Amino acid sequence: MKRFAVLSLLAALSVTPAFAATDPAPEPGTLATPQFTAEPVFRDFNLLGDWAVACDKPASPSNPHVNVSAPGGGLIVENHDVGPDFAPNLYHVITAVRAGKDLIEARALFRPGTEGEEAQTLVMRIAKDRKGTDTRRTMFNRGDDGVRVKDGVAVRSGAKTAVLRRCP
Repeated sequence: MKRFAVLSLLAALSVTPAFAATDPAPEPGTLATPQFTAEPVFRDFNLLGDWAVACDKPASPSNPHVNVSAPGGGLIVENHDVGPDFAPNLYHVITAVRAGKDLIEARALFRPGTEGEEAQTLVMRIAKDRKGTDTRRTMFNRGDDGVRVKDGVAVRSGAKTAVLRRCP
C-alpha cells in the first residue's frame, strides 16, 4: 500500500490571510460561493498546467510534480505526484480570491470524498524567477490540526516551502 505524503510546498514572505488562522476550517461541502469560485482566479494568475521544482527530474517528496486543471463548474483540481513510493495528493480548490498583487488565498479539500477529507486554507505567492519563468510557492496552510505553514515556513520542520516552476 502506498503511503500518503503530506506536502509542504515550502518560502519566506509575511502573509496575513483573509481567512484568519484562528477561524475554524469550514465544513466539507460548504466552501463554494459563486462569486469566489477558484477557476477565474487561477486562470487570471495563469496557474493551469504542470509545475515542479525541477521539471526535468523525476517526481519525489522534494520535487513534487503538480498538475493543475479546471474540469468545470469553477473547480480547480490539483494532483500532486511525489514519486512512485507515495500515493498522489489530490486537492479540490473550491474558492479563491486575489489576496494581493502576487497572492492567492484559497479554500481547498485535501483528499476529497475520502475518509481523510480535510478542509484547508492556503495562500500562494505567484511570481517570476530570474529567468522570467512563472513560479508559485505556498506561504500559508491551515488544516484541521492547525497552522502548518506560516510565512512560507513549515511550522513543524522549520523548512522553507518549495518554489515550483511552470513546466514547458
